[in-house]
Amino acid sequence: MKFFVSLFCLFLITSCGSIEFSAPQKKSDFFRLAWIKNLDPEYVSGNLPIGFGAPRIFKDMVFMGSPKGTMGAYDLESGRILWSHDEKTPLGGAVEFFKDHIAYGGLNGRLFVRHYLTGKLKYAIDLGAPIESAPHFQNDRMLIYLRGHQLVNLDAETGKILWVYKRAVPVTTTLQRTTKPLILGDKIIVGFADGFVGALSEQEGLLLWETKIVEQAKFIDVDLNPILAGGVVVTGSPSGDLKALNPESGAISKSFHFNVQAHPVLKGEQLILGTVEGEVILLSLSGEVLKRTKISDQPVSAVSWWKNNLIAASFDGKLRSIDPLSLKVIDEFALGHEYSAVFSDLVVNDDYLAVYSSRNRLYLFY
Repeated sequence: MKFFVSLFCLFLITSCGSIEFSAPQKKSDFFRLAWIKNLDPEYVSGNLPIGFGAPRIFKDMVFMGSPKGTMGAYDLESGRILWSHDEKTPLGGAVEFFKDHIAYGGLNGRLFVRHYLTGKLKYAIDLGAPIESAPHFQNDRMLIYLRGHQLVNLDAETGKILWVYKRAVPVTTTLQRTTKPLILGDKIIVGFADGFVGALSEQEGLLLWETKIVEQAKFIDVDLNPILAGGVVVTGSPSGDLKALNPESGAISKSFHFNVQAHPVLKGEQLILGTVEGEVILLSLSGEVLKRTKISDQPVSAVSWWKNNLIAASFDGKLRSIDPLSLKVIDEFALGHEYSAVFSDLVVNDDYLAVYSSRNRLYLFY
């Protein structure tokens, strides 16, 4: 429940147009800021837009779409804009890479595929529902999870639609988030907004199995990205226990009694979890809690691993670097406003960390 109260407060506060953004003042030893971009649109009236998207790093470039409708490619080191295109629709999902191209979608349901280096358009097609998650590529196919509980599978080279799976979700209160599908062999494993996890056949999009893992009445979206860990699929919802499922049958093999808000991360033989209660937990694949620490009174919304440290973002607007041995916070970085949460991934490569805040600021750390 704490997660939903925090989320409600975040939406309530960001609906006020008088809130000001102030640049971080504290000099950080770990989070060294290379550059920052303000991608907020101009406000006319109504609620402030909340950023749910994520950046991507590829070949010394950072790609980020904005609620203004602009897709931008930035130089990794300097932040200089290399190319940009106005797609005439807010861009809510992250890009994904296919050969020498990037693919991404807009809230008007239009999918764009451009050359990553030049921005030249390869093709664009309308899919009929908002695109708020990154495409996924496998075997020259592109899989996209659309708003409205449907998945579309396309030929990645041409954009030809191969199949569509439409989920009949009953009227319920959901967070309308979508998971990143997990492809295992000929199966696509994905979470749905009705509390179920399902497996689809990759070739035809036929439902192979489904398992209900959330029993509450509201906010039952299975919106944690499924990951393969120790031969089982781990996924869940912030309103229920984290589950481990048999990928062949969907049978629940284990329940981890944590309300997890951040997408689980597998590091070696351990799971890194960020909970609704503001904890970071290191969990063995057998379910044993190896270490845990409370870093915030607000939910931990994203976790990652960077420069040999745990990285966590929370609803209090802070990034924290955590020593993996002692679980002590060794440094923190304020994202400029108390309610600058991170709803998307913390994106890392060897030297850089890219973060997109709910206040539509793109940060690049080194």
